[in-house]
Amino acid sequence: MAHLCGWSAVALLFSAPFSRSLYILSGLLFVISWFAQKDLYVRLIKIKSLPIAKPALVLSFMVLVWATWSSAPFKEILNNLKVYSKLIMLLMLAATLSEDKWRKRAWWGLVAGMTLVLFSTFANIFINLPWSMTQNQGLGADHSVFVEYVSQSVMTSVFMAFTLQHCITSNELKMKVIWGLATLCCFISIMFLLQGRSGLVACSVVFTVFALFYTPKSRRLLIMLLLISALTLLVVSSPLMLSRVLQAYNDVVQYRSFDATSLGLRVDMWLFALKGFYSHPFIGTGIGTYPQLAASHFSTLSESQLIYAVIHPHNQYLFFAMEYGVLGLIGFLWLLWQFFKTAYVSHNPDKSILIAVTLVLAIDSIYNVPLWYRAESYFFYAVLALLVASNFKLKDNEQVKSFGQKA
Repeated sequence: MAHLCGWSAVALLFSAPFSRSLYILSGLLFVISWFAQKDLYVRLIKIKSLPIAKPALVLSFMVLVWATWSSAPFKEILNNLKVYSKLIMLLMLAATLSEDKWRKRAWWGLVAGMTLVLFSTFANIFINLPWSMTQNQGLGADHSVFVEYVSQSVMTSVFMAFTLQHCITSNELKMKVIWGLATLCCFISIMFLLQGRSGLVACSVVFTVFALFYTPKSRRLLIMLLLISALTLLVVSSPLMLSRVLQAYNDVVQYRSFDATSLGLRVDMWLFALKGFYSHPFIGTGIGTYPQLAASHFSTLSESQLIYAVIHPHNQYLFFAMEYGVLGLIGFLWLLWQFFKTAYVSHNPDKSILIAVTLVLAIDSIYNVPLWYRAESYFFYAVLALLVASNFKLKDNEQVKSFGQKA
């Protein structure tokens, strides 16, 4: 059972970037084997010692309690229970991956999964891959493959933080070159092969974190100016990304209420969710109530626009605030803070990756719902568990093990 649990955790990291079915199957096997092992008490103690345990458990408890009185349809309540149950799985996964052998295998599982995604993205330029979502060839077009371009661009940016970190810290020239080429492939994919503006923002966040992390204070201003200039030139040189940036600018300048544009509708959804929070500031409108309330509010939209507007408010902060009130918002902010704190006290070089990924999560949560939306949530829960495990002090793990044996 211990081996099944460990390999299921590796499979979760491998499948997170590209396969929903394999992820769900791996998650099911992981949960069953995790609870079937003999040393359950030791692992529960280990979860309790994790720095993110309290906010994750508080949010999970709130989801269960809020589900008892919500007026939302049972289908919506059940969907939210399934989504946020991954907060518990995040803790279980982090506890499992605190063991060196499984953590190393999980890292390579993630590398293998993202390599498959990158290879497919570049191959899609020349051949029509059966699993490609876009089914198109040539440059100047979107080449998202297993998932839609928003999620794939964000996931690629997160993976780029990993490749960039290893490129910088590797001692062997050969490995520096390999990780450097992997970073370049990620960057080209984000800038020239995917049309996700979220990826551009996430990519900029990753480069900014590493520029601040690995450059002397005296040169940081110069490095930031050079970085901004380089990204601007690259955006201008990419017809695909330039058109998306210009579209975003026009959407903002020409915004009007109930606008049909992506950003225009986002603003309307944010205002609607904020109004719902103001009307129920303490306990919120209830778990799963956003779609039902939004359908009534946005009833004048066309069918395609209505589907886009009523799924979620495209803002993780307002999503928690509206449905769970101020307690839900505080719980989410607390979780983000604990991720930052975990990285801050860590002596592991991978702390820079955790800082970058947490910032990507925090900023992406302004215009997406990365802990709720299917593709992104699978990836973020798995990767954050791996990063917490990587930055969890080993001496604490030994203390937990010793305490469990005595008990």
